[in-house]
Amino acid sequence: MDLKQWSLRGKIVLVGVVLPTLLIVGLFRLYSGESREKTLTAYADKARAICLTAESTRDEMEKNWQMGLFTAERLRELADAGEKEKVLAMVPVFSAWNAAMRKAQEGGYTFKVPKHSPRNPKNEPDQLEAKALKLMDEQNLDEYYEIDPALNAVRYFRAVRLSETCLLCHGDPKTSQALWGNDNGTDPTGGPMENWKTGEMHGAFEVIQSLEQADKQLSASITKATYLVVVGLAIMAVLFATLVIRIVSNSVIKPVTRIIADLTRGADNLLDAANQVSSASHELADGATRQAASLEETSASLEEMSSMTKQNAENVSQTSLMAENARSSAEVAQQSMEKMTEAIGSIKKSADQTAVIMKTIDEIAFQTNLLALNAAVEAARAGEAGAGFAVVAEEVRSLALRSAEAAKNTAQLIEESQKNADNGVKSASEVKEILTKIVDGVKKVSQLAREITVASDEQALGVNQINSAVADVDKVTQGNAAISEEAASASEELSGQARELSELVHSLAEIVGARESSTPPPKNIGRKTPAHLQQRTSLASPAKPVKKLAAPAAAQPKTAKAQDVIPFDDDEFENF
Repeated sequence: MDLKQWSLRGKIVLVGVVLPTLLIVGLFRLYSGESREKTLTAYADKARAICLTAESTRDEMEKNWQMGLFTAERLRELADAGEKEKVLAMVPVFSAWNAAMRKAQEGGYTFKVPKHSPRNPKNEPDQLEAKALKLMDEQNLDEYYEIDPALNAVRYFRAVRLSETCLLCHGDPKTSQALWGNDNGTDPTGGPMENWKTGEMHGAFEVIQSLEQADKQLSASITKATYLVVVGLAIMAVLFATLVIRIVSNSVIKPVTRIIADLTRGADNLLDAANQVSSASHELADGATRQAASLEETSASLEEMSSMTKQNAENVSQTSLMAENARSSAEVAQQSMEKMTEAIGSIKKSADQTAVIMKTIDEIAFQTNLLALNAAVEAARAGEAGAGFAVVAEEVRSLALRSAEAAKNTAQLIEESQKNADNGVKSASEVKEILTKIVDGVKKVSQLAREITVASDEQALGVNQINSAVADVDKVTQGNAAISEEAASASEELSGQARELSELVHSLAEIVGARESSTPPPKNIGRKTPAHLQQRTSLASPAKPVKKLAAPAAAQPKTAKAQDVIPFDDDEFENF
């Protein structure tokens, strides 16, 4: 049975019947538990009364021993005479449980006396009795009861503790000689004395009472009460269903049906608008993200250009410095060349003067040669008297020839020196002109380098300002991208809420029993992968046009009535 197919009235009737039924069933269980607990308490009270009666019998026997009606000597005489039953009849505990056992069948219970290490095998405790004896002994309990599921009975235990009279048979084995005339530590019945102490728990009185009769009575009471409750619930269900159908139909279903129709239209319009807002937000976020990426690349390029401009400015500064150094070196070289030209001019002047002197020397050598020839002629004329003078004249002529030859060679060298000096002066003049041009060019280059340096500095400053502006724009764009993504997320959330509202409207329609022709919107309508998570292949892809939002629901005319959207039938109680 699918409860989703039930109408609201059917569900209300079902709840109105099921809840009282569950309440009554719970009350029955509570009543049953309380009745069983009362039965257990009554059984425990009955068992306690039986055990107290047995204990009073035992106390009476103890008083008889204290009064001297029963003595150890009398007990010994009966034992020696072989009157074992009379011996046992004088034991207080034995007399008490015999009295209880005799009335057990009449009272509808079973009486037992389980013991620790009993002399009679019949008193050997079973598993539950051993557990009860151990628990009572460890916790020093006087009574204890428990339900035995195997027997379906209440088992009540009353502790039996040893008195001074009990120690006559269960006390110190060393007293057997004085009490019973034997040295083997046995009592008059032949049982061993266990060396127990006064107040120790030797066993327990046990009363076993069956629960079968009580369960039968309880079952009969519950059966009768159940029959009456079922009849009452049937009558109540009919009356409640009739009342609910009329009240719910007139007061709940019709108004809720109209509300559902309005909510359905509003939810559909809201869902369409949310889908359009979501699409536009995603496209805006996608465009902002691409713009942020482009600005980031532009900023990186500007930073690189700024770095290169700074580097160019530094290189131009170094070039200007080198040009200035070259200009200084050229000026120094020009000054040196002027000094060298002056030195070469002085050398040429000295060479000209030397040439004049050498010409004079040549003329003197020529005159000397003529004089030597004349002297030789005169010596030849003088004969032998002039022979010596002729030799001198020959030597003078020879020296004159040699001087003339040396003067000739020196004149040639001086002439070559003059030619070289002229060439040097000419070359020095040419070098001087070249150095002058170089100096002028270096000055112009240095001036241009200074102007380029100033321009590069201004350009670097402008690039830095542009870079700073682009960085600010990049920050703003990044913020806009983040806001766009948040707006996209918010629009997705709005779309999800609109879809959930539509689903809730459909669920409400189903709850009140609506049968709409339209189906709920699909789960993934309006969903779109966030722009910042999409895998992009191009940052320059054009943005999609934003869709126009639909007109609000208030502007749309109402053409359908609530009864047309949700059919209503007064006989829907048959679903119940």
